[in-house]
Amino acid sequence: MDRKQHIQRLIEDQFLVEFDGELTAETDLFKAGVMDSFGYIQLLSALERDFSLQLTDEEFLKNIFSSLEAIDAFVAKKLAEHDGHRDRDDH
Repeated sequence: MDRKQHIQRLIEDQFLVEFDGELTAETDLFKAGVMDSFGYIQLLSALERDFSLQLTDEEFLKNIFSSLEAIDAFVAKKLAEHDGHRDRDDH
């Protein structure tokens, strides 16, 4: 299972939905009624846990990612930042 599939499964399990023809990776999960602000915070907490990320309060509150695509891109960016820091720490 790749990163995006893992995030998709988190969303499906947490919000009891399935991605299909109507609910796609580009769907705004807030507008579709899938996710509310409380669920969003829970999802970000699960992403922190599952991907060993450390999110700042600003990332929690100011950067609202509303689709699977956007959330996956955010996690990819955070993982790349984390790897970059780790590479610098190794030298």
